[in-house]
Parts: sequence; structure tokens; C-alpha cells
Amino acid sequence: MWLLSGGTLAMHHPFDENVLLRQIETERCDTLIAPAPLALRMAEAGALSSVPGLRHVVGLWRVPEQVGSSALWPDNERQMTDVYLFGEAGLFAARRAEDGSPAPIMPGPYRSPPQVPISSTAGEIVLTPNGTLGLRGPMVPIAAYAAPAQPSDAFGTPPPQPDYVDTGYAARIDRATGTIAITAPPAGVMAVGGYRFPEQDLQEWARRLGPNAMLTALPDRLSGHRLAGRASDNARAREALTELGLNPLMVEAFRDRPGTG
Repeated sequence: MWLLSGGTLAMHHPFDENVLLRQIETERCDTLIAPAPLALRMAEAGALSSVPGLRHVVGLWRVPEQVGSSALWPDNERQMTDVYLFGEAGLFAARRAEDGSPAPIMPGPYRSPPQVPISSTAGEIVLTPNGTLGLRGPMVPIAAYAAPAQPSDAFGTPPPQPDYVDTGYAARIDRATGTIAITAPPAGVMAVGGYRFPEQDLQEWARRLGPNAMLTALPDRLSGHRLAGRASDNARAREALTELGLNPLMVEAFRDRPGTG
């Protein structure tokens, strides 16, 4: 949104804390968008105090079930906003409370914070009959790009479909507070950054590479998971997966690492 209002986007990759802080100061950035665990770590270490022009931190959670148990935001000079990411299903954001704790997430519409002059509704949070978190509204990609429903020639009008997207994340409502607690990710699905892979697909592609091949997802604090692969010939495995047009993350999982052949 800031790009549409005359802002500047400064990218930083790969991560080097000192380089990042110098870049924030040089570019006169007032907002940092980073993986939430990384932002919390930098704030706890006092690193952000060296860039007084920084006023806002947007923390991205690839593992949204961890937000509720995360550490308090320790920086009184900067505001932090948690962004709950659910892969291709959608997202929503909530600004932290004054004491640094994650904002309580209530079912129903989620709107811009009271401090914003123009109030708007970005979507709605739903607890589905399956005990999972559902999203609907303009912040859900399928809501913006879904094709209109087509009646079936053979059976007439199709049955109505839910007007929400099921994220697959297990959730429940706390009876004492009425807030929604996200408790677990979808079973059998591995989130790697902004991508989600069915676990059985990873096993299937590894099987196709030969009896000694392995492709698995390892827990990663910043990205949710990271892919790691092993084959009798990693170079040939990368070539084969590239020719098949698979996701580059799967291809690079078979890169040679120090100490390996």
C-alpha cells in the first residue's frame, strides 16, 4: 500500500544485522517488515535503538500458531504489528497492545486500528464447523479472483459453497475471553516461506529420484520449515527437478553442503 501512496521500498537480502541497520538509517526508513522472530530478537538485543527514525515494525508469522505464546514486544519507542500468514489462503494483521503482548483476536470483522483516521474492514475471521480458522473478505485472494459460480447442466444449480476460505489451521474459541486461539497447522502440509507443500508430495518426488533419495521439511524458526534433500548424485537430482519445472525451493534442497560429496 505504501507504494501507492508515494513510499519507497528498500529490499534487504541476505540478512546481515549491521548492514540492515545501516540501510535503514541511510534510506531513512520509518517501517521495518521482517520475520517476526527476527524482529523480536533484534528488539530484545536493543539493536533497533540505533535507528531512531524507525517507528513501526511489521512482523511476519509463517507459523501463526506461535503468535499467542511469543515474547512481549520490548520496545516502547516503536509499534509492532503481527501479520498472521496462512500461505495462499490469506492473511490478517493486528497491532500489539501497549504492554507489548499480541492483540486478542476476536471472531468477526477485523478492521483498521482505532489510531487510523479512516476506518475500514479488511475481512472477517470465522471459526468453521470443522474447528478450523476460516477467512473471508477482500484480504483473501480467492475472494478477489474467484470466478462466478456456474450452474451444472446435469444437476441444475450447484449446492451453495461456503463463502469463506478454510485455512486448515486448527482453532478454538476461549470460553473465558471469547478470543480465537490458533492451535496447530494443517496436518500433512509443510509451509516453507510463502509456499506450502503436501508432505506426501515431497516423499513422492524423493521416491522418483531413486532408492537413496530423501526430501524432507525441517522446522525453521523464521520460515516455518526449510527443505533438505539428499541423493546419490545431488547435481543430477537438481537437473532432473529443474527439467520437470518444480519449485526452485525443491531443487535447491539438493544443493551440496560443506562436508558432503
